[in-house]
Amino acid sequence: MTTTSQKSSIFGLGTIVVDHQVYLNQFPDADTKCEIIEDRFQVGGPVPTALALLSKWGHSTSFQGTWGQDAYGEMIEKDLQESRIHMAGSVAKAGRKSGFAHVWIERTTGRRTIACHRGDSVIDPEALHLESITKADAIHLDGWSGSAAIKAAKQAKLQNGKVFLDLGSPKPSWEDLVSEVDYLNLPEGLLNKLFPDQSLIACAEKLLSLGPLEVTITQGARGAWHFCKEASLHQPAFPVVATDTNGAGDVFNGAMIHGTLAAWTPREKLRFATAVSALKCQKPGNRSALPELAAVEAFLDQ
Repeated sequence: MTTTSQKSSIFGLGTIVVDHQVYLNQFPDADTKCEIIEDRFQVGGPVPTALALLSKWGHSTSFQGTWGQDAYGEMIEKDLQESRIHMAGSVAKAGRKSGFAHVWIERTTGRRTIACHRGDSVIDPEALHLESITKADAIHLDGWSGSAAIKAAKQAKLQNGKVFLDLGSPKPSWEDLVSEVDYLNLPEGLLNKLFPDQSLIACAEKLLSLGPLEVTITQGARGAWHFCKEASLHQPAFPVVATDTNGAGDVFNGAMIHGTLAAWTPREKLRFATAVSALKCQKPGNRSALPELAAVEAFLDQ
């Protein structure tokens, strides 16, 4: 495996928000107060953060989403421009509120707690930027705007594009969407909501039966699982001191997309994605903390 590869075009559809990150020594109990160590604003969302990583590595990226004509909307547009993510069919809606999130990060552990308002982020299927989808080697979805996501997945497959889904929470018609997906990623904590009282392996088998070629299940500090019809494998997490885990799953997905488009083996790309996630967790934020490919290669060679 080499971290250099042919550059590809990736289209993303999903939610985009402005995060207000607040760093604390430890999370407060209910009805108590604590001091804020540091705070910052950043643009977040599973798909935009993955695209920012892929753009940093030289891929061509485009994103379709919505936001308001407000201060947060201006931050979103500035971030997409600086991240070299083309705003394909994205709309700033007058009189609408941009999505935002309050993100509390525990400095001693890197754990985060999030309260989110997604704004008016639904994309109408008829508004999809089909030109970007048909030109893309892959599309990346988060499951929101379900009808549009299903249409985008079907359109991508007509052009032999690969379809990736980062399913972070239960979505309406999620099974219909998963049936159109090639590569599915989700956190272990979601499994019990989708398939109550089932083992991890049983859940993976059910998900594969819906249609994906590969399923990855992330476990935070315990690593990640990869499943396909032929085999399963586990990659332990790399032992690092985490200062900010917010966005760790987003960059994991971006790294898996990179490895898949480079035709790496499941073990190669799972190890690579786990390393990328570990490097991101060592630094605060989800833009300045995105690692260079050379840094990932050096980390894996240690």
